[in-house]
This record gives sequence, C-alpha cells and structure tokens, in this order.
Amino acid sequence: MNDTLVIKNGFVVDGSGSSGFFADVEIAGDKINRISKTSLSSDHVIDASGMTVSPGFIDIHSHSDYHILLNPYAESKIRQGVTTEVNGNCGYSIAPVDGIIKQEREQQYGDSYKLSLNIKSLSDYIELVEKQGTAINIAMLVGQGTIRGSVMGRKTARSTNKELEMMKALVKDSMESGAIGMSTGLAYTPGAYADTKEIIELARVVADYGGIYATHMRSEGRMLVESVEEALEIGKKGGLRVEISHLKTMHPENWHKIDKVFDLIETAQNQGIDVAADRYPYLSAYTGLASVMPDWVYADSTEAAIKRLEDKSMRSRIEGELNAQHTDMHDYFSRIMISQSFTDGYKKFEGKTILQAASELGMPPLETIYHILIKERLMTTAIYFAMNEDNLRRILTKPYVSIGSDAGLRADYGPLYEGKPHPRAYGTYPRVFTDFVKTGMLSVEQAIYKMTALPGQRAGVQQRGMIKEGYFADVVLFSPERMEDRATYLQPHVYPAGIDTVIVNGVTVIKKGVHTKALPGKMLRKTR
Repeated sequence: MNDTLVIKNGFVVDGSGSSGFFADVEIAGDKINRISKTSLSSDHVIDASGMTVSPGFIDIHSHSDYHILLNPYAESKIRQGVTTEVNGNCGYSIAPVDGIIKQEREQQYGDSYKLSLNIKSLSDYIELVEKQGTAINIAMLVGQGTIRGSVMGRKTARSTNKELEMMKALVKDSMESGAIGMSTGLAYTPGAYADTKEIIELARVVADYGGIYATHMRSEGRMLVESVEEALEIGKKGGLRVEISHLKTMHPENWHKIDKVFDLIETAQNQGIDVAADRYPYLSAYTGLASVMPDWVYADSTEAAIKRLEDKSMRSRIEGELNAQHTDMHDYFSRIMISQSFTDGYKKFEGKTILQAASELGMPPLETIYHILIKERLMTTAIYFAMNEDNLRRILTKPYVSIGSDAGLRADYGPLYEGKPHPRAYGTYPRVFTDFVKTGMLSVEQAIYKMTALPGQRAGVQQRGMIKEGYFADVVLFSPERMEDRATYLQPHVYPAGIDTVIVNGVTVIKKGVHTKALPGKMLRKTR
C-alpha cells in the first residue's frame, strides 16, 4: 500500500521567487518527499490541473494569541491559505503575564469571550495550545508591553535596575520556552512608557538566542521618521534583525514622508543592519478606539484612565494635543469607523463613523469618543481610514516587504463572528492577487515569495515557506484567476474564493473549499 500523497499536474510556484514550473509533488508523512517533472503515482492523488501549487502562506504579523483558543480551526486564516502564523505582535502577547495586566486581561477576555485562563508563562500557553490542537502552525513573539506591564503595571516612570532585570528574566524565560523573538507596540501603553535604552537591553537578551525584533513603532504619522530611526538604533545596538511591522504613513499630512522612510531603511541595509518590513494590502488601520487619546491618559490603571476622560480639565488638555496633531479634526473623525462594541447599547454603532455616532447621540465628535470609551471601559475597537494608495503600492512592491495580515483569526460563527472586524482578517492574501498580481504590479512568483519564503526567513521558521524536498508539507492549491477577497468593511465575515486545498504538515485541512476539522498544526519553538 502506497501511503504517500501525490499532487499531480499542478503549476508549482515554490516560494523562492523563481519562475514556476509544472510538476508532481509527493508528500510522505509531514514532509515533501519528491518534486518531479515526470509523472508520480500513488494510491492517494489530488489532481491540481489548472491550479497553482504553492507553499502555505506564512502570516508574519498576526494577533490570534487568544483567538486560537476560541476557534482552533483557524477558519478565516486557513481558508485564505495561511498555514503558519506569527503571534504576539505589537508588544501584546498572551504571555508571560502577571500583576495588573493579568487581571485586566482575565476580565476583558472573561467578559467578552467567556475565556477562563490560567496562564502565566509562555510555556504554559504553548502546552495549552498543544493540548487543545490547532489547524495551523503557530510561532510566538514575546510582547515587550505585556512584559513591562507584568513587572511595572502602568507606571510611566523609567524602570529601576531591579525592574529591568525582572523584565530581562521574563524575556530570557520566553526565549528558552521557544519564542522566536520580541515585539514592541510603542504606540500603546504600557509599552510606550519604555525609553529606547530599556528596549535595547531587552533586545540584547533576544539577540543571545538569535531572535528577531518586530516593532509597531512609536509613531506611524507625525513622528514616523524619528520612529524608524529608533527602530534601527535598537537593531544596531541590540545586535539583532529588525522587522518594521505594518509599514505605513498615517494621515494625509504625513504621506510625503515615505521617501525618507525608504531612504532610512535602505541606507541601514547597505550599512549591514538586517532590517525589513511587512504590510497588509489595505488603506485602513484597525486598533482600539482608545488610540485616539494620548498615552498619558492610560497611566496607572483602567479606572484612573476613565477618571481622566471624565475630568473637564483633562479633556481640555486632550483636545489641545489632538488639535496640534491633526490639521482637520472633522476630517479625522469622519475617517474613524467603530468596528466592535462590547455592550448591547452600543453595538448599533458598529460600522458607523464617529460623526454618524455623534449625530445619533447628539454630542460633539470628541465628546462622543469620551462617552463610548467610558461606557465600554476602553474596549471598543475601530477602523482608521488614513492611508494613501500610491504609498501602499510602493511599499508592497519593495523586495524586502513581506505580506502580513495584522489580524487575529475570525470565523463566520461563534464568538469570533461578533462585530465588524477589519476585512484583512478574511481577505489579506487573496487581495494581494486581485489588487497586485492581476494588475501586473507583482508577478505570481513575487507575490508568493512575499507570502512564504521571505516571511519564513525573517521569522526564522525552519523548513517551511518553500515547496522543497525535505521541507514540511504546508501546501496551498488555488486558482489565481478565481482568487478573490470577498470581505468588505460592512460585511467582513465572508471567506474568500479561489482556495481549493490547504495541507498542513501533510494533512488536508481544506478539501475542495471545505474545512475537514483536522488539527495538524504545531507550536513552532525556536531553537538556538
């Protein structure tokens, strides 16, 4: 009995960026065994005639830490061809977690998703996911914001030597547990309260293990250039490679800065700094509505933040700072759409802009934001329409930019069906084909390289991201002509078209577009 699986008659694009070719691919166990331009035989055959055979897509920037516990089938990711995710991005990882941050997370995910967790360390989390099972492979970054909050709470002060040593110990433990690196979310608290020197000290621990530094920079708008300079300094002095997360220029007054950003990155590369970036193919960002407010609002605790939002003198200070940042506040508020609310009285605002919500509430726009954040205890999420089409094209066609969704997995059922999340959760990878391949801006080979080998190399994921003998059998069969992102901002919970088969570690998870409910994914631990 031949227990191999042969994918026959497909057009193989192997992930390397080289030209595709017609070949049969033989899978034995969880590995790719043979690639042959002559016919292979097996008792188990998938006819890939008319389809492209590529490596499974590697989502280098994902946020499914908690979501995979709610839906191990990874519906919205596996159905667009993602077979590996890198989670723990933007300084926000599920572990290690302690203190006030642990209490806040337990309340948030307990109230919102009825999740009851007993996780402190990264090894706790890895063991939990392995026990539960997962449809996709998962690699983990350790979040600097989560670590700082676990040690220092929401204090804005510089860390003491003792606190710094405690943070370094948590990074070390996480790297020993298999983390592939460390992320920062320096636009978010409490990570934003760390200075560059503190981050460099943590980065040096990561460097000892050959890990990567992935950064959501301090600013993607007004202080964009300075933030890129800081990221490069951390990479140089920390002695590790840098991944600039979801590279973008936010708000019209900052769009012109893209040339300076490219110059900084490419000059650094020429000087020997290992720096690259990732991006999703959309013109809008997705994060908390709380991001509208300055960092200092969120010091100390959620209760303290709510009191500041209620305080008239604090509101006056906030308004002054916002007016200094944005040239047209009315336009700014018109570009913010409420994505998900967590209390019944405010779900009616999902899919509406701040201006529309303000009109319904009979309040000025900024007062509307205060009101919603207070009532929902800062949990409301929003979509920010603030980017430029030409800059997006220039970013995504740079050879050092990978594709990353910046989204947690979703599903069209269960708790992950709530709200109107960014459509990138369902459509990132198909959208690259519809907007960049079909329009001629990228070849099929270039696009697949940006989705597979490039992010795999950046993340340090071993033996994945290519159709290559001896590599793990993470494979996608799809029709480039039929590939289509069908998720929209108002109807986001829609799976894409064109994906026929997805194989993870040699096991078919999507078969003719239908989820088999198999859970063959692995937690990918980094080794030295």
